[in-house]
Amino acid sequence: MSAVSSRFRLDERERAALDRDGFVARRSAFTPDEVHAIGDACEALIQRLLDEQRAAKEEAGAYVFEHLQHLGTAVKWEKDHREVVLGVEPFAHLSPELSDSAHDARFLEPMKDVIGSEHVALFTEKLNVKRAEHGGPIVLHQDYPYWVNVAEDPGQVGTAILFLDDATRENGCLEVVPGSHREGLGQRQRVDGFGNMEMDSETYDVSRLTPIEVPAGSVIYFGSLLVHRSAPNRTRADRRALLYSYQPSGRRHLRDVVFAPNRRRAAAG
Repeated sequence: MSAVSSRFRLDERERAALDRDGFVARRSAFTPDEVHAIGDACEALIQRLLDEQRAAKEEAGAYVFEHLQHLGTAVKWEKDHREVVLGVEPFAHLSPELSDSAHDARFLEPMKDVIGSEHVALFTEKLNVKRAEHGGPIVLHQDYPYWVNVAEDPGQVGTAILFLDDATRENGCLEVVPGSHREGLGQRQRVDGFGNMEMDSETYDVSRLTPIEVPAGSVIYFGSLLVHRSAPNRTRADRRALLYSYQPSGRRHLRDVVFAPNRRRAAAG
């Protein structure tokens, strides 16, 4: 098993790319059949959440959230089409199939090199489902500001994105700024609340952004300081992506910090 999993570690060329650019892309790391099965599990999860008792939707920064405290997760809705799901976070505890996928060696082994630890565990999971013609943008940001008060060391949190559909410029593929992970925190929006986590695209040189077009089954790995975004999906097909974020083992999962206190307060009240 060790010999099988170790072959998924970053090679010398990929390590150099990670150091230079802040990300590594592996095309078609998962087979079409594997992607189809994972996609089915994602759709089943979304349908389950849609069937749940609804909670109030809250606008925060560029997004609209619905916190399902009893399930320990949040649904992100399209801002301009509030009946259309944009994303879910976290979710592995709600789906045995997606929990199993998170422990695939194709995620775990490269992530050891990304976060610099031989023992890795989930920090959070996010599903982005940019639906056909309605999928909105993911605004310019770095992950670090969202995690600075949750992760024990945001510098040791990295993300692997598995694309469940072909990602193109037309349907809102990931766009990154190569080398931005070396530049520290960028200027954020000067607003109160959640919007302060978003980067100020008026002052940032967005001409540096590079689109990463990849086929379904591809995985992109990066750390928490890489500047990135994605454009709206205006095509007639979905552009779905599964994001697993990892940290060294033995640390708290985001769900245990963000949702558990709320559940305890609700129970006490």
